[in-house]
Amino acid sequence: MVLGLISFSLAQGTQAPAQKPDNFIGTVESVTLADTVQGTKSEIVVVNKANAKMSFLVITTTTLYNAKGETIGLEKILKGNEVDVKYKKTVEGVYEAVSVKVTK
Repeated sequence: MVLGLISFSLAQGTQAPAQKPDNFIGTVESVTLADTVQGTKSEIVVVNKANAKMSFLVITTTTLYNAKGETIGLEKILKGNEVDVKYKKTVEGVYEAVSVKVTK
């Protein structure tokens, strides 16, 4: 009985803490809408003022907002828009957008 409690508490201690989203602010370079025929996934590419470029996978749980804070579809985010992207890096090394807010 005691052994069962010890192994349970050890298993609980091995869980990784929830990852806090990182932030990336920049200008939209491109937006790709998912196309199942071509096998592409929804993606947004953003370049910041330091000329660093990041690609973000847009998934079904990603929330997208306009400058007024209203939810929008990915098709409303255009090349040249300034955006604030909150994202997480998956264990596979993919950057998944948690939220994207158009700021201008």
